[in-house]
Amino acid sequence: MREYKYSIDIPHSAARIWALMQDYDKWPEFAKPMVTGIKVVKPGDETGNGLVRHVNYKLPLGFRGTSIETVHDVEPGAGYTYTTLKGTVGKIKLEKLGPNKTRLHFEEKLKLKRPFSWFEGRIQKFMD
Repeated sequence: MREYKYSIDIPHSAARIWALMQDYDKWPEFAKPMVTGIKVVKPGDETGNGLVRHVNYKLPLGFRGTSIETVHDVEPGAGYTYTTLKGTVGKIKLEKLGPNKTRLHFEEKLKLKRPFSWFEGRIQKFMD
């Protein structure tokens, strides 16, 4: 199992970023180069808990992947956790640094099966 994390400062309010994160049609625009498409399969409750999404993404060496993710532990405006059918767990958290500055924290514990597990190092480098 691989774990990776990153944080990025964004010159916008947490509320604006949160609203964008809820607009799944826009994900391929702001989640480049990884996410190539996303579809909500099942809407969650009023805060987003239980939402199920089908994500298409790029991998190194021209491979493509797909993931079914369930969103849970939603803190509206602040973050959430997601779990895939294959056991990967990810967390996104927004940290308010000022009225128009937010730090986005992303972490994921990636569980890969063969043949993709053979390329874990390359996948990690690609994601970084």
